[in-house]
Amino acid sequence: MDSSGSSNPERKGSIGDAVARIVREHGRASRAQVARILGLSPSTVGRVADRLVEHGILVEAGSSQVGRTGRPSFLLEFNPRVGSVLAVDLRLTEAYAVRADLSGMVLAKGGRALPLHQGTADIAALLDLLHGLLPEGSQGPPLHAIVLGAPSIVDSSTGEVEWAPSLGWKNLPLGKIIGDEFRVPVRVENDVNLAALGEFWKGIARGTRNMVFVSVGTGIGAGIVIEGKLYHGASHAAGEVSYFVSDINTLLDNAGQIGTLEMRVGREGIIRLSHLLAQRYPASRLADLIRQVEGDLRAQDVFSLALEGDPAAQVVFREAVDLLSVVICNLSVVLDPEVIVLGGPSDWKWSALVDAIRARIGSALLRPVNLRPTTLGRDAVVLGAVYLALEANQVLPKRALHGGLSGPS
Repeated sequence: MDSSGSSNPERKGSIGDAVARIVREHGRASRAQVARILGLSPSTVGRVADRLVEHGILVEAGSSQVGRTGRPSFLLEFNPRVGSVLAVDLRLTEAYAVRADLSGMVLAKGGRALPLHQGTADIAALLDLLHGLLPEGSQGPPLHAIVLGAPSIVDSSTGEVEWAPSLGWKNLPLGKIIGDEFRVPVRVENDVNLAALGEFWKGIARGTRNMVFVSVGTGIGAGIVIEGKLYHGASHAAGEVSYFVSDINTLLDNAGQIGTLEMRVGREGIIRLSHLLAQRYPASRLADLIRQVEGDLRAQDVFSLALEGDPAAQVVFREAVDLLSVVICNLSVVLDPEVIVLGGPSDWKWSALVDAIRARIGSALLRPVNLRPTTLGRDAVVLGAVYLALEANQVLPKRALHGGLSGPS
C-alpha cells in the first residue's frame, strides 16, 4: 500500500499500473511529469497513457504551459467512474454497505439487520443487501470489487474470519462465500484496519507514512500503518489493544476472548460504570438520564453530561480518559507514529476526549503525542475499503493496465 510519489514499474507489476497510480495520487499530471517520476522515456509513458485514456481509466483535462515554450502539455486525471466498489462495514448486529466510485463518492448505500446465531440466515441477509446495491444494467460504474470489514481477527490472505464473537462467526470463509456469489475480486479485512486506511487516504492522517487509528465503540482496537502499509503482525492480530496490560492485576483478570480494556472502556464497560455511579449518586443528572432512557443508555450521552458538569458522569469520563491515555501512550512509545487518530462509528465527543487525553498525558513521554480526533466518523471503514481495492489493483481493467506494455523501456 505504498502511497509515495515514486513507483518502480517492475515492482508494481506493469507500467500501466504505475502510470494510473501516479496520476491518481497527484490529482493531475502531464505525461512528461509522469515519465520523470517513473524514470521512463516520455514515448513509453505516452503510449501507455494513451491506452489508459482509450479505456477510460484516465481522462485529458486541460493543459499546462509550466516549463514549456512550445505546444501545451495535456494534463491527465484519474477517472473515478471507471469502476465501483461495494464496501461493507459489519457491525454488532447489522451490516452497513456502500457502493462507491473510485474516489470514494457514494453511489448507493443501505443497511440490514443481521439475524444472529440462526444458522446461515445472517449470510443470506448480507447477500440480499449486497444484491440490492448492484448497478442496474449500464447505470453507473460497473462493480469491480467487494471489500468487507469484520469486527474480527481476519486472515486477509484467505478472506477467513477467524473469530467474530459479536456475529457468532468462527473460521468462516467469508471471502469465498461472497466471491462465489458475485464473481468479482473480494477482500476481507479487520474493520479497524479499514478505518485506519480511510483516515490515511481521506482523513486527518492524509499525507503521513506512519499512523495509528484507535477505534472505540462496542470494543476497542487499533489499525496500524507503517511506511504506508497496513501492519497485520505474525498472526493477523496486530492492534488488538484490548489486551494491553495496564498493571499486574490485569494478568489476573482472565479476560479471555474480550480483553480487559474492552471490558472497561468499551461501550458495555462505560454503561456498567454509569449504572454503578447512578446508584451511588441517585440525585445526579446521570441517574435521571438512566431512568429516562430505560436501558437505552449511550456512551456519548454520558460524556455529554460530563462536559456539562454532572459530577457522576465526570467520573465515568475520567475513567475513559485514563484508560485511553494508557493505550495512546503505549502505542506512541512502541510505534512512534506521526499521528494517532481517535474515533469510532459513533460520536463519543472525540474532540473533547482528545483534549482531555492530551492534558492527562502531559509531558510524561519522551516526545509529545500528535493525537487528533477523527474527521470521517462512520465513513472511515467504507473509504478504507475503496482504498484497499485500489491499492490491490482490483478495480481497473487488466487489459488496459497491461496490454503487452509491462516492463521498463
